[in-house]
Parts: sequence; C-alpha cells; structure tokens
Amino acid sequence: SIVVVSKIDPAWRDYNGHLNYAAYAMAADPAVDAIYAAAGLDLTYRKRFDRSDYVVESRFIYLKEIRSDGSIEVRARLVGFDRKRTHIYCEIRDPGKNWLSAVAHIVSLHVDTALARSAEFENFALERFAAIKAGHDQLPPPDIFDDTVTLARRFPRSKSIPESQSSSPRGNG
Repeated sequence: SIVVVSKIDPAWRDYNGHLNYAAYAMAADPAVDAIYAAAGLDLTYRKRFDRSDYVVESRFIYLKEIRSDGSIEVRARLVGFDRKRTHIYCEIRDPGKNWLSAVAHIVSLHVDTALARSAEFENFALERFAAIKAGHDQLPPPDIFDDTVTLARRFPRSKSIPESQSSSPRGNG
C-alpha cells in the first residue's frame, strides 16, 4: 500500500473538539493522489493534458475516533480500475495509537477538463495501474472491506440529475 501521513490541521476539529468527518476525506486525498502519481498521472501530466480525476463515489466507515493532535495516517491500495475509473481503498489510522480509525472506498473518474467529459487513461497509466494493483493484491486482505462499492454500474443513467451536479472535483486534482 501507499502510506501518507499528514499533520492534523486544528481547523479539522469541530465544535466538540472531535476530528470532523470531512477531515478523513482531507487526509485520504493525498494518498489517492499518490497512487495517481505512481501511475504517472502527476500534476505535470494533469496540467499538460488538461486532465483530472473527479470523485464519483465515496464511502467512509468510521470505527474509532482519532483523538491525538499529531498526525493521521492513510494506507491506500488500488483495488480496481478500468479504462476511465479507479477504486481506491484507504485505511485511516491514528499512528500514535496504531489503531484503525476509519476505512474509505473512493471511486474516481478520469476527466478531460477542457471538454468537461470523461476520458480514457493513457496506455502508460493503465500499464502502471496494472502493476500497482498486482502489488497491492499481494497484501493481506483488509479486515473491513465493503464489497458493495464496485466499478460495475449499479444504477441506470438518470436524466433527472442536473449536469452541474453530476460529479464533484476531488480537490487538489
């Protein structure tokens, strides 16, 4: 897996002093970016080709609160991909206590930002994704894995969703 450790920003705390639910997504985002960078889809690629990746589905399961003010650790692994999408699984941990705090499934769509349309990954990225996934497949299976998150289409296309709301940017991507 790819491991990213981030310093907990005090702004990530809510009015109760708890790590806000959105903080887990903020911590997971650099780990997802690291998998894309390992596939050659780094910031240079994104700027040169006007490409990015939008999260189209995310599922977080919260298990145990991170109480420390120090850092948050994300262990990300590529569990699936196709010509336009990735499915990345993240374990979010409190490194000071070494406990599993949350898990996340993040499905992202590759997008040509100039056209505002989905785009296929370049062949070099598909080859690298295959190598990354082969390595991640050798890891022990996760203790908690929601197999309802998948790249298979589960919903029919809907005309009722306004185009401006049909996908949301991943953030830094």
